[in-house]
Amino acid sequence: MPAPDARPLGKILVDMGVLRQSQLQAALAEQRRAGGRIGALLVERGAVAPADLSRALALQKGLGWVPAAELKPDPEALGALDAATARAFGALPLGLRGGRLRVAIADPDTLPLLSDLQSLTGHPLEPLLAEPKALDEAVQRAYRKHSDAQAAVVAQGGEAAPIVRLLDSILTRAVRDRAADVHFEPYQGDFRIRMRVDGVLYEIDPPPAHLAPAIISRIKVLANLDISETRLPQDGRVMMVVDGRQVDFRVSTVPIQGGESVVLRVLDRVNLRLDLRQLGLEPDEMEQLQAFVNLPHGIVLVTGPTGSGKTTTLYSLLQQMNKPEVKVLTVEDPVEYDLEGIVQVPVKEEIGVSYARVLRTMLRQDPDVILVGEIRDPETAQIAVEAALTGHLVLSTLHTNDAPSTVTRLVDLGVEPFLLAATLEGIVAQRLVRCVCTACAAPYRPDRALLEQAGAAPDQNYMRGKGCDRCHFTGYTGRTAIYEILPMDDALREQFLLDPSTVALREQARARKMRTLRERGLALARAGRTSLEEILRETQAEGA
Repeated sequence: MPAPDARPLGKILVDMGVLRQSQLQAALAEQRRAGGRIGALLVERGAVAPADLSRALALQKGLGWVPAAELKPDPEALGALDAATARAFGALPLGLRGGRLRVAIADPDTLPLLSDLQSLTGHPLEPLLAEPKALDEAVQRAYRKHSDAQAAVVAQGGEAAPIVRLLDSILTRAVRDRAADVHFEPYQGDFRIRMRVDGVLYEIDPPPAHLAPAIISRIKVLANLDISETRLPQDGRVMMVVDGRQVDFRVSTVPIQGGESVVLRVLDRVNLRLDLRQLGLEPDEMEQLQAFVNLPHGIVLVTGPTGSGKTTTLYSLLQQMNKPEVKVLTVEDPVEYDLEGIVQVPVKEEIGVSYARVLRTMLRQDPDVILVGEIRDPETAQIAVEAALTGHLVLSTLHTNDAPSTVTRLVDLGVEPFLLAATLEGIVAQRLVRCVCTACAAPYRPDRALLEQAGAAPDQNYMRGKGCDRCHFTGYTGRTAIYEILPMDDALREQFLLDPSTVALREQARARKMRTLRERGLALARAGRTSLEEILRETQAEGA
């Protein structure tokens, strides 16, 4: 086989003469904004033909390439692989040469699976790359006489070895890429698989669309869900071992027009940092959170949108409190990670086990600390206040934009301001921002409009990633948290009683030198750890 080519894919396409430099730069700019693979973006924009992209990938990976006209398998080679397996792997055996079976594949990411394919065929393999659509059509033509194979793979595919291996490879890739979620989305005649990495979705090359029911059936089997039930949403969990460690996946299915959409939340303990010192806190922020941990009673709230890292912060606080002399109870929907030494109770609304009902029971379990996964209704808010008034420390979350607006939200839920003044001890608002990729980071001077929009200093360089293989050409790898911490004091409690509006509370908080999310983010941007664009995406200006 030819040697792999170390050039970036875009450079290969330009050097091949099938792409202009200006087209590449425009696609890279879009990739930095929205994520995704550069090859797929170029094809979507009509800048590159699918066959040319396939040729360039073959060069980059050191593989031979086969054009559509040569996707004609020998009968002997075709007999080495059954139709269901060929479709599952997206592979077509072409012929034997020098004792090796030449096999066309569409996606270089399937190369790790070829050892399984080699075992099934009994021949050493010589992989060749082909344009995906052309290969899919060639596979359909070659195995047309096995017309019943498609029905068999749908009906029994959930247990077929190729489907098992295919799903395992997708989930293994998700774990290794640090994905938070994996989305399996079947449509009429199409099948899309997307992964959320560092808060942004990007699409991977999916298997053929007709395999969607078999793959989704396999997920449901692993999650102990009802395979025959496709009209109602279902929830479950899957456990698998990746790179020698256990990884849990939380499974959610929902019926859609094309079948069932399935989302797997990746719960990987390796990426769960339950240590306050590893959360990206500044020294003064660390002191403030440590003071919350040492409180004998009261309410501490962590706020932010879904995916802002609230659970990690709360679990880190709990770990600080997790001592033999302290009883910690949690009520969560659902329990995401099992914490040793802590009693965790899952909410099950369908059988009447609600936050409020579990909370009332918890108070009879003699706890010192109670974690409420979310305060989402007046009854839960009221019980949390009662628990704090009776000597318990209560931790919980709310979906609010910043720390001052949290008080207004609780008042909207029916909590009297004088009760908040008596129980609320601190609020932590947070966001997760993507970090500039250190492998391709470069200094740049943002334009004036961006600086003014962010409220950033114009007299310095900032950093951004140019895009490379390591960061999937997004310019970012990993995320860090930014915090807005508001400890309560007597003046703020007085403000609850005088005027608990967000505007009034924000003025009081700023008078006490509270650092806003935007200010914290700008400090990170000045230090070169994130970009101004990312701060604008994740924070709002003061008073907005």
